Amino acid sequence: MEKQILYTPENKKNNITLTEDQKNIIRNITLGIEEVDETIRSLAFEDVVNTLGNGNPLNRIINDQEGKITGYIACEDFVPKEAYIKYLGTTRQTGRNLLQEIPAFLEYAKQQGYSKINFHGWNDRLNHILERYGFERIRTDSMSNFNVDFYEKSLSDKKQDLNLEEERIKAFEQKYINKINQEYNQTLNTFIKDRQEKENVIKESFDVLEKRLSENETLSFKERQKAILRLKLARYFQGKEEIDLNTLFDAIIETPNFINTDKGSLFRLLEIHEQKTLQKIAEIRKERAEINGNEKFNPYEALFETKSGNYYMARLLNMPHLEEESSYMNHCVGTSDSYINKIKRGEVEILSFRNSPKINNNKLQGDTPVITIEYNLKTKTIKQMKKKDDHYLNKDDLYFNDVVDALKQLRKTKTDGGELRDFIKINESELNNFKVKDYHLLTENGEIDFLDFNPNENVFVLKVGNMEINNDTTKVDASKIIKIISNKEFNSDQIAYNTNEVNENTKIYIGEWNPEVMKQIPENINELYESFPEKKILRKSIELTTKTKEEYTENLLKKGYKIYSYAQDILNKLEPIKQKENIDLISFSVAQLGFPNGATLQQIYDKALEFDLELCPPQVGPELRLDYEDQPNNYLIIAMDPISDRDGYPTLFSVGRYDSGSWLDCNGGRLSDLWSSDYHFVFRSRKNL
Repeated sequence: MEKQILYTPENKKNNITLTEDQKNIIRNITLGIEEVDETIRSLAFEDVVNTLGNGNPLNRIINDQEGKITGYIACEDFVPKEAYIKYLGTTRQTGRNLLQEIPAFLEYAKQQGYSKINFHGWNDRLNHILERYGFERIRTDSMSNFNVDFYEKSLSDKKQDLNLEEERIKAFEQKYINKINQEYNQTLNTFIKDRQEKENVIKESFDVLEKRLSENETLSFKERQKAILRLKLARYFQGKEEIDLNTLFDAIIETPNFINTDKGSLFRLLEIHEQKTLQKIAEIRKERAEINGNEKFNPYEALFETKSGNYYMARLLNMPHLEEESSYMNHCVGTSDSYINKIKRGEVEILSFRNSPKINNNKLQGDTPVITIEYNLKTKTIKQMKKKDDHYLNKDDLYFNDVVDALKQLRKTKTDGGELRDFIKINESELNNFKVKDYHLLTENGEIDFLDFNPNENVFVLKVGNMEINNDTTKVDASKIIKIISNKEFNSDQIAYNTNEVNENTKIYIGEWNPEVMKQIPENINELYESFPEKKILRKSIELTTKTKEEYTENLLKKGYKIYSYAQDILNKLEPIKQKENIDLISFSVAQLGFPNGATLQQIYDKALEFDLELCPPQVGPELRLDYEDQPNNYLIIAMDPISDRDGYPTLFSVGRYDSGSWLDCNGGRLSDLWSSDYHFVFRSRKNL
């Protein structure tokens, strides 16, 4: 039997009481976590035991099948309704499956009334895993002379109680201010010869700005902003002797968010201010140019206006546009060359849903961004759609109907290549605030049942609810669901739910999958699913090329894929193959190979041989990542001979797609490691050898 998931209502735990022997085991596990610095382990040595006994409902002791302690989870509530994962430690033989445990943990915490989960990420590998489940790095804190990233995940879509929210803001705000003040003192320590002189210049500059900024009624200039401004002045004077305070004051008023975060330098702020000043001059030149036509300026490309006339959609064309958008919206679209390079390569368009400019009292007002949109030209997908500060669109937004109108109109516009921007979908991650019932669609006309929806009519669909196809789904309904979800058309007689239904007309198979089933399904059937649409089966041919390790890295990053640092370790050890080769790949879960209760890697590899499956060359890892652009949200381990990573651990390539993007990833590859039944491996078909 599989081990019960730790976090379920029926598995609710009372307060944890440990014997002395159990405490010693916990201490030994703590000291044995090699991924965490030894100093940190020593500091946590005793506190782990104390924290486990604090009565937190999320605390757990992890036992193996023989009842031996193999790990622990210890939490503490520093702020009401927010759980802080203070300690998490395991041996390497827990027998637990994180793919099951983490979602269960998050759901259980939500049931216990928690609205947020957060932790400090001392273990890089664990951080990487939790990022896949929606944890986001919020900031970097200095703790015990170490810099460590702080991660957080929200569990509730509802607005928090105002008192709780204020308490949370105060707690973390003070912690942030303390960090800023500590960094300020550290910066002062860099002035060795002329410290007193520099401190005087910083203080004089700050005093002048503080007086003027405090008198400005449109600006919030409180303890946080003062600490940040003081720090940024200190950093500025590390390389400069003087500053124009009048220009700096104007720049801060123009970009007030600059003193809300310690990111960004005064050098950059002054550059942006100069660009905006030049833009204002360009607008004056534009007015003159409309009269005589002798001058040019740098406008956005206005695509259309919404029906209300209050908003319009613009396309951002160059780096100054992206930088201005980024500065106003407080996001990353213009903070590096990443997006402008994608635009140059024809991969994406950056669109700006904006307030329409108006003339009021002979002054031009408006023309400010409301939502920034990233449109992927290759996949015809709206990849990102963010409001200010990376917030998501909400149905309660005053401009919601205008956004729907704009998205409808956008699909009728054309790109530079003359193709319609008739995007297939909006990434699910951008629609977190919208809940749609199963087998329903949220359209421009509201939420409707899929049975009442005609996919051939020009009705704009914002989001589709869960529409799983199973054996109880009629073939007529299945055909319609496939059309709605994937925009692919299959007649009822082209759909098979089992091998007995497979015939010469079959185009798509949705049903049981294992090596025996594989033998009964013709190779020309490429649409294979365990269940539609979530569990797509990988069966495809790819070409292994003679790329070098440097070329793999360059190509992966160029196409926007992310490479986990430990995957880069083993990628760096790959030697080019001598000649190109076509290879057929197929994927199976551990359970489908005949191990419903999981198996070791050695058992998995031995069983694969019985089904005419072979291990893959290691080059399959990066090649499959490059080739598998339409990968659904899943995770595939490459069955291969392990390669040692930086720590000497045997490691396997894997490819995964999550809300955070598509990754070349990796997993531990010791033959004795136990794999849970729901992990999926990619093998090579023996017929190619």
